[in-house]
Amino acid sequence: MRRASLRLLWLLPSLLALASCGTGPDTRGPCMSDVECRGDRICHEGRCRFESEVRAELEQARASYETSGGASEVDAGPLAPVVDAALATPEPTDAAAPVAATVEAPAFMGGPRHTGRANARGPTADPTQRWVYRTGARIYSSPIVADDGTIYVGSTDRTFVALSPDGALRFRYTGADRFYATAAIDADGHLVVGNHDGSVVSLTSAGQVRWRRVLGAPVDASAALGPDGTVFVAADGLHALDPATGADRWRVASPSPVRTSPAVHPSGLVIFATPEGRVTAVRAATGEVAWEHELGGSTDSSPMITDAGLVVIGDDLSHVTALDETGRQAWQVTVEGDVRATPALGLDGTIIVGSDDRRIYGISATGEIRFRVPTSGRVRSSARIDLDGRAYVGSQDDFLYVIAPDGTLLYRHGLGRDVDSTCAITRDGTLVVGVDDGGVYALR
Repeated sequence: MRRASLRLLWLLPSLLALASCGTGPDTRGPCMSDVECRGDRICHEGRCRFESEVRAELEQARASYETSGGASEVDAGPLAPVVDAALATPEPTDAAAPVAATVEAPAFMGGPRHTGRANARGPTADPTQRWVYRTGARIYSSPIVADDGTIYVGSTDRTFVALSPDGALRFRYTGADRFYATAAIDADGHLVVGNHDGSVVSLTSAGQVRWRRVLGAPVDASAALGPDGTVFVAADGLHALDPATGADRWRVASPSPVRTSPAVHPSGLVIFATPEGRVTAVRAATGEVAWEHELGGSTDSSPMITDAGLVVIGDDLSHVTALDETGRQAWQVTVEGDVRATPALGLDGTIIVGSDDRRIYGISATGEIRFRVPTSGRVRSSARIDLDGRAYVGSQDDFLYVIAPDGTLLYRHGLGRDVDSTCAITRDGTLVVGVDDGGVYALR
């Protein structure tokens, strides 16, 4: 007994050191979710930090931003008032505005404009599980569906997989690090996907490597494809890559690694945002910067392009901001938490986006809040919109929420763990979504 007691005394300093790891600096590298952080820390700007420190910084930045009137070289628009859902009425889309047809592409948020619109109808009532494919770690990337029904998705277990419509494995590609990015498929059926090791890889539909290009920072943002196939991808700035070889056509540098996906504007601009809160528009043909807009706070949300050509984006100062194609602010809505999800576009022009304040918002085309749908967790999944206008949104309360165009909650489906991935909707109406338990779930 005495020998055991002495052994415990000898181990006590080591045990105390291990216990202190829960309160000391978290040095395990970049994070993408709060669950990767210890104790009272949250994931902010890619690092685990104390929530109290982050909130103090954001309040200081918000006060500074509001004191300055949110001014920048191209920002001269007023702030729009936040209207309570009970008082707000749906605003019609401007009839004179150019309206683009809904054409879904197999890429993040349904294509390079990131509208989230899908060319299929999802389940109208609580679905049942058809199958689940298990990876070895959490899934943040979004599944995409090829024309032949093959489902592609990456996992933080370092694998990128192709699944048949019934959930059988067709191929598995193993990267050097985690997959956070969503893949895109070009007109020839080739896949492009980024990896946290700083590489972009192009694969055939059979999983064979066509080319692999190493950039100067982790590629955690999803690539967007231009009309001519150019691969626009964010890393140490914005790169335009040749789709056949992966060679740089041009690059626009950024002060720090970019974590959000670029959007391609119909006017020929490629728009991306930096962690410093700078929205930059680049001419796709030349790489020339057309304009910049300072949001005033860190940006983890990707830009979305509306039918009328507005650029809508969220930030960590609790704003959803709309810019016109010259970079001038059209309107801005303030919610009650960070907006890290990418805004989606309803069929009537309503903007659907979740927030860390545990709500899913419907915002009119002119910047008024139409509705709020409460959840019990942060909402960092982006919405997908089906052919009837229903929105499918995941939450960190372990549920997938389905919302009617008027904001009515139709149902919610429990998946057991956080839902940070954005779902895909197959042609037969099956929802496919990644979950933090490492599963790819098919629901119908």
